[in-house]
Amino acid sequence: MQYLAQIQSNQHAPQPLESLFRAAEREHGSAEFREDIAAAYAAAPENRLLEAWQLRLADVATASTVANASSESTVAADRSRVHWGLVLPFSVITSVVLWLLSDPLFVFRDAAGHTELYLQLLVTPVIAVTAIGFLTGARRAHLSATPHSVALLGGVTVLTALAFWRSVGNVDYRHIASGHMPLLAWAAVGICLMGIRASARDRFAFLTKSTEVVVVTGVYGLAVMAFNGITVQLFKTLGITLSESVIRLLMVGGAGLMPIVAVATVYDPLVSPSAQDFRRGLSKMVTTLPRLLLVPTLVVLAAYVALIPAHFMQPFYDRTSLLTYNGMLFAVAALLIGATPVHADDLSADYQRWLRRGIVAIAAFAVLVAAYALAAVLYRTAHDRLTLNRLTVIGWNVIHIGVLSGLLYRQVTGARDAWIASLHATFSEASVAFAAWAACVVVVLPLVV
Repeated sequence: MQYLAQIQSNQHAPQPLESLFRAAEREHGSAEFREDIAAAYAAAPENRLLEAWQLRLADVATASTVANASSESTVAADRSRVHWGLVLPFSVITSVVLWLLSDPLFVFRDAAGHTELYLQLLVTPVIAVTAIGFLTGARRAHLSATPHSVALLGGVTVLTALAFWRSVGNVDYRHIASGHMPLLAWAAVGICLMGIRASARDRFAFLTKSTEVVVVTGVYGLAVMAFNGITVQLFKTLGITLSESVIRLLMVGGAGLMPIVAVATVYDPLVSPSAQDFRRGLSKMVTTLPRLLLVPTLVVLAAYVALIPAHFMQPFYDRTSLLTYNGMLFAVAALLIGATPVHADDLSADYQRWLRRGIVAIAAFAVLVAAYALAAVLYRTAHDRLTLNRLTVIGWNVIHIGVLSGLLYRQVTGARDAWIASLHATFSEASVAFAAWAACVVVVLPLVV
């Protein structure tokens, strides 16, 4: 909903609307401008200027769809040759690096003698670097080099090196960084594909598609683990026990082959995120399952909120409760993103109406739990001291409250016909906030606390 307020304030002024449209084109926001025009027209159907814009943009969208279909069909003809030719080297690089990092020689050691593999911290940055390399290579083969790829690779490398250096001898920071590096790695891949100034629809589509990539990677990884487990047992029947290094190569190295394979299977780097296929195969499952979970999630949240008064002080004294709350808030955010359709025409009007009600109800209960959790961590901080863990949790609680409150405000005050575009805008802003806070936690907070 980036342009909606300006459109509504100029809905009787032709020249400012034309200037706004030109600016949206320069910012690659034509699709979002078209959605916001539709929302403004739905709120004021008697406005002839908005009606004319609606018709004009409908013609533009039709022409663009025909052109894109032609272009993307040409791209599809060469897709397997370029993509799969790059999959093997980048998959092998990922596999070998992760296998080496799984060696017991490469571990963090603390004062108590406990050890943790470097792999725990470095796994997602390694995958991000090879994924950026793969996507850049695929795009260069057909279109042009992905903008800023070298800078992105350098940025991921510097952030990872900083996190690694600070993790040596600092267990608390290491655990926090290990939880936040995946977000930074994911953000780097998103910037590689969309740039900095992506539209809300493209950001949301990337969120949805990257979730599908994670699910597919997990499915492929489980298949590899099962195959390798059978392989190990088969050799045992001959009295041959494979060495620890070989077993790691089969398990960690084998699983390491899968992320790039999943990206190549699920994502077409030659078209924008919003132009990906969301209507077939696993994409359908990734959106259907969260929608099926809306009702049980709503029941659980409602029951929990109803029971809070009887156990009000429990999280104020129990650290585990606070960790549970944060996990729940991330799970709710993932659920709402997964349940939101990318395209409005994917669902019937009745389905959309009930889906919207379920999303709004869950957001309302979740924001109450988030506020409750924030009160608990502030209480614990006031009665003890501010630590890196607590400051990190406070930041995430504030962000979740802001995102959920913004979602509710837009859904209550916005046009009903534009509720999907409104969710796209909310989750687009949330993705930026999540990535920014993850970077702040890894880079800035250790200097403050």
